[in-house]
Amino acid sequence: MTQRRRDAKLIFFAPFRFDVFALRKPGSVMRRLLSREGIGVSLVVLAVAALLLAWAAPNDVTLAGTSKVVYIHGALVWTSLLTLTTAGVVGLAALAAMLIKRDNVLHAWTLALGRTGLLFWAVYIPVSMLASQMAWNAVFLAEPRYTTSFRVLAIGVIVQVIILLVNRPVVSSALHIVQAVTLWALLLTTPSILHPDNPILRSVPSIQFFFGLIVLAFGVAALQVARLMSGFAPRARISE
Repeated sequence: MTQRRRDAKLIFFAPFRFDVFALRKPGSVMRRLLSREGIGVSLVVLAVAALLLAWAAPNDVTLAGTSKVVYIHGALVWTSLLTLTTAGVVGLAALAAMLIKRDNVLHAWTLALGRTGLLFWAVYIPVSMLASQMAWNAVFLAEPRYTTSFRVLAIGVIVQVIILLVNRPVVSSALHIVQAVTLWALLLTTPSILHPDNPILRSVPSIQFFFGLIVLAFGVAALQVARLMSGFAPRARISE
């Protein structure tokens, strides 16, 4: 194996390295998980925690066992929505901060959060299809919610392609603002046919509690993925 291949291998697996001996020091475990070197391990821990919470959560009376998949489906949606919205807010702050400092770190975070939100959105769609198949024995792609989901995915991909081609922080931050506004405009104007409106808000407190914990686990995972994205993004891609 050449030195170049060894270096590439170390870079790829760096987020998944974890010092087993650090487990002997309880106070250092959390710091290790939250560090950049512990991102990979923390993602595994958070994913397992989310799955265990979904398994332990109470079933909806109507959905029964399908509730487990619906928990994950809903948590992925809200995590993606919050991440993409945060990308737009941080992008707005980045543009405002340019009045003080033209090259600021907020541009990098905008890009990282935007890509993370798009990743979670891409994962949510097949999970949503699985939930539909389990609940209704079919996947109705003509349902307005699915149409909007694919439109949001397409918009996100187009935004990232433009950012790669233009390679300017102002354009990146501005596009993420437009994307966040467009996202909510589409969601708020999309009618529901099969999908119920605000099912979690209409559920019992115990379901809301577990759902909130799953969203929290996915939210922390999204933050860790964004940190990973910001580390891999070339500096030239976010600077003038």
